[in-house]
Amino acid sequence: MHAKERNIIATCAGLLLAMIVGAPVVADDTELLLVTPSTSQELEPNILFIIDTSASMESVEETIEPYDSTLSNAGDCGIDRVYWSTIETVPVCDAANTNYIEQSSFVCDDANQRMAGIGGYSGVGVQYRPDLSGGAAKWQYLAAGFNTEIVECEADSGIHGDGTAGLVYAAKSAGLADPFTDDPSEEVSWGSSPRNQNYAFYDGNYLNWKSNPVTVNLQRLDIVKAVITAVLQSITNVNVGIMRFYGELGGNDGGPVIKALSDLDTDRASILAIIDSLDADGATPLAETMHEAALYWRGLPAHYGEKRNDVIPTDPAALDSIGPQVYAQPEINVCSKNYNVLLTDGLPVSDTEAQRFAPLLPEFQTGLGRTACDGTVEQGMCLDDLTEYLGTIDIDSTQSGDQFVTTHTIGFAVDSPILRNSAEISGGRYFLADEVESLTKVLLDIVADITARDLSFAAPAVAVNAFNQTQNLNDLYLTVFSPRARIHWPGNVKKFQFSNGEIVDENGLGAVNPATGFLDDNAVSFWGTGAADGNVVTAGGAANELPAPISRNLYTNNGADTDLTAANNAITPSNAGAFTLADFGLTGGAGEPSKDEMIRWLRGEDIADFDSDPSTTVRNQMGDPLHSQPAAIVYGGTQQNPDVVVFAATNDGYLHAIDGDTGVELWSFIPKELLGNMSSFFFDARSKYKRYGIDGNIVPVVADRNNNGIIDGADFVYILFGLRRGGNTLFALDVTDKNAPRLLWNVSYPQFGQSWSSPVVTRVDINVAGLNADQAVVVVGGGYDPIHDSSTNPSVPDAEGAGIHMLDLVSGTQLWRAGSDAGADLQLPSMTRSIPTQIRVVDMSGDGLADRMYAADMGGQLLRFDISNGESPANLVAGGVIAQLGAEGLGAPSIADTRRFYNSPDVSICTDGNQNKRFISLSIGSGYRSHPLDNGNADRFYSVRDPNVFGQLTQAAYNGLSVVTDADLVEVSGQVRTILDPTDRGWKFTMPADQKVLANSVTFNNSVFFVGFSPEANLADICQPSQGRNFLYKVSCDNGDPVVNNLDTLDPDDADAERMTELAQGGIAPSPVFLFPSPDDPDCTGADCAPPPIACIGVECFNPGFANNPVRTLWTQDGIE
Repeated sequence: MHAKERNIIATCAGLLLAMIVGAPVVADDTELLLVTPSTSQELEPNILFIIDTSASMESVEETIEPYDSTLSNAGDCGIDRVYWSTIETVPVCDAANTNYIEQSSFVCDDANQRMAGIGGYSGVGVQYRPDLSGGAAKWQYLAAGFNTEIVECEADSGIHGDGTAGLVYAAKSAGLADPFTDDPSEEVSWGSSPRNQNYAFYDGNYLNWKSNPVTVNLQRLDIVKAVITAVLQSITNVNVGIMRFYGELGGNDGGPVIKALSDLDTDRASILAIIDSLDADGATPLAETMHEAALYWRGLPAHYGEKRNDVIPTDPAALDSIGPQVYAQPEINVCSKNYNVLLTDGLPVSDTEAQRFAPLLPEFQTGLGRTACDGTVEQGMCLDDLTEYLGTIDIDSTQSGDQFVTTHTIGFAVDSPILRNSAEISGGRYFLADEVESLTKVLLDIVADITARDLSFAAPAVAVNAFNQTQNLNDLYLTVFSPRARIHWPGNVKKFQFSNGEIVDENGLGAVNPATGFLDDNAVSFWGTGAADGNVVTAGGAANELPAPISRNLYTNNGADTDLTAANNAITPSNAGAFTLADFGLTGGAGEPSKDEMIRWLRGEDIADFDSDPSTTVRNQMGDPLHSQPAAIVYGGTQQNPDVVVFAATNDGYLHAIDGDTGVELWSFIPKELLGNMSSFFFDARSKYKRYGIDGNIVPVVADRNNNGIIDGADFVYILFGLRRGGNTLFALDVTDKNAPRLLWNVSYPQFGQSWSSPVVTRVDINVAGLNADQAVVVVGGGYDPIHDSSTNPSVPDAEGAGIHMLDLVSGTQLWRAGSDAGADLQLPSMTRSIPTQIRVVDMSGDGLADRMYAADMGGQLLRFDISNGESPANLVAGGVIAQLGAEGLGAPSIADTRRFYNSPDVSICTDGNQNKRFISLSIGSGYRSHPLDNGNADRFYSVRDPNVFGQLTQAAYNGLSVVTDADLVEVSGQVRTILDPTDRGWKFTMPADQKVLANSVTFNNSVFFVGFSPEANLADICQPSQGRNFLYKVSCDNGDPVVNNLDTLDPDDADAERMTELAQGGIAPSPVFLFPSPDDPDCTGADCAPPPIACIGVECFNPGFANNPVRTLWTQDGIE
């Protein structure tokens, strides 16, 4: 089945709306994947329309009358209203549809201009309205029933605003009488929730026209002229040129450039006037006209343009000289995109001369490897040769790299193999159209393709060896994904193994390319077909082991029954009655799938034909695990054949439970609150912003009470996860029975921000009724406040996420909370910044109960807490800020001082050999994770000393602490053999220019390992987003010295270079992970059997530089033992 044949596909339901804008300002770390750096040389795309003006274009077709916005159309829709939808299907105007804005409140000038052409617009929009609970008005998602509240769009940012001079930025403050400002630093952060939602807007007058079509008879050329005019009125930021055929007076020889490529925004009127003046006569010299186009693209002497200039003159702007005529080559840059769009209604006629001249083009014969055009059909023989020539041979050798011209072809009322081949051989696409709507859709499809911007890894999951908990199993589970400019990003989970200190594939061969730090192209994963699938995200892996849709176990939490396998929680066609259309984000509009079709698609049927193949049986599709780290849990089996389940989450909204041996999915779970996103993933529209689902880490909780490596008896297995940018909720599932998951709880307390903070499970004795028998609690940071997507430090306290929460593991009940508000159990006025990081929880006394916590926040603060077990919530914890290393504490912080902590403190006990004194080292690096391309901060890596190693502090002692500041720390960059005085509070290392720390550090064997990231331009291809460079640092815990053998003689000028080693991988590298592989011989016991430890950053592994037979210690963070 092909997508064009389905009436439920978005692009067939109405217009595929295109928004042409500049590079997106992405408000999270995906900007590294989607945004071209400012160092790139990006130009507007060049589009040369080659329009058939042959006599056959006078043929009359029955079609609907083209839309004319100047005419009022009667119907059910208000002509002074703008209707909206979150999916690009045409709304129905009836009493039930309250998704509209009065035209006077719709201030998006960019949309209004575009809707004057085609009646619709697609773009990111926001509405200044109260939230649904009645809070102060602020810019947020559009909501049904809010018909007079102002709506603005991102494309207007800095340009229009509400029309008041100078007020051109949507203000980020709430409760304003005028929600616009002239201060760009006070603008909302576009791209962060809720300012990342793409909407389809429709003029009510257009909807009336569409719902009450008038059939007319029009000449084909008039249809083409009307549609091209409408489309060109609706787009911007492109260069457009026009070619036509000469006709009979020109001897039916080729065609001229009647409008040189020029900026559409400044030259729109003249371009539209030329289109309106086109008339039809003569033959169809397709190849000859394409030959003339090739001469123009290359800036060569004109052929037909000079020979027939007396009939239809060439645009003088297209010429460099007139006698003789030589074309002025269009402005082509190393990063520009160049396109032909050929529209014709017939086969080549009077089209034989190109075969004489085409082979004479520069590099034609050497580049294509032939001396003449291919084929035996004389008419139009060279058309596909010429499009191949333009699409594969550099048209401008003066630029670095290769510049090509891609050709798209449109068969208007004709299906032609030569048109299809001519497009595809150049890298373009072939389309069919025969009337106003289909031609409009095709041209908008093409424009969307032209303006679209086209392998990353999370940290690997390695199961702890349940039979020897100081070791890891040798199986490695990797999550991979591929970014794209659409809602759905493909993802997968692949299995490899450790052997002899390296990652190997199914054939025992090295799976990692040392030159890239990523999987090798030739690697064969364990769950594949036996063919190489290493660097192809969608090949092999768990995505291709998904069960058949009819037998797949897919659940949601659809009511009070916590047993997810209960009938009411099943996402099955037979249970469709338990869901509404709105549950799936559907409205029942034309072109949408039915509930049954949506459910079948969610189960894996290829209803939407995402892979465009003849089968709709399965789609073998998984979403991206962008930030989510999977968890691999051993349920039993033997050490030789463990029973492992891998839990992996994706931004499509699925939690997958995968058999660790076969890769087959056991079941999957979509939280009810994410079901509403599913329609967006179904239609998979273009999107400049990432769409999020389950993006938090999967945190396993395994209670193997007798430590026998088997989950049985009173043992239990839970998994916890947040949504990160996908929402504010924290989830806990009981997966003790790996085939029968239960929902323990899902909570989102009022103080929660986006649930970034990975939960920590520990034991705390709280004097409170109802605490579970294990005294097991969940400690979690308040989360992330998107206000920090703006680079300036907020002038007011964060509205959400500024706290720490302690929940009952079994019930999710909040037991204790720290925050700045009066309702907190521990009220700390300094806790005004959100905490998206994992809380470091430790057991200092070794009694099995947590008694210390450390945290870091978005203001650059470090906090410490002491837990007094056995006390009530009001007296349970004392704590406070112990260090201010960023904007907090400064009266007017600069951007350079606005250091944020997206990482958790790395807590370890170190020894200062000079002082012969132990201290707790709090190691942490700063970096603006939400904008990794931003280089405005002066980022540093810190090691702050907490001298109170085992002693607890009272609240009075915390209140009297002298807070450590940046100035209190000893600078060690450019230094070596630094000696800290007893009064020194620690050290700091100023990162090299543009480097920042975007992942946690790890202290091992008195050495601190961390990664510095630099968002340097992509020197290999400056037209593509740079993945940046990563540098591994290894420094001494006590003074930041490089860990090298020649330390005694090392010159300080060389110290910084010795501290770091560049990694091969690009992208934001994850934190270092230290692994202790199991012996190759499972029967071998004793210290001599244990392989040496391995450290990995992603899949780039290295010897950490020490031998170690690990032993279990009492200081633990994870688990409840």
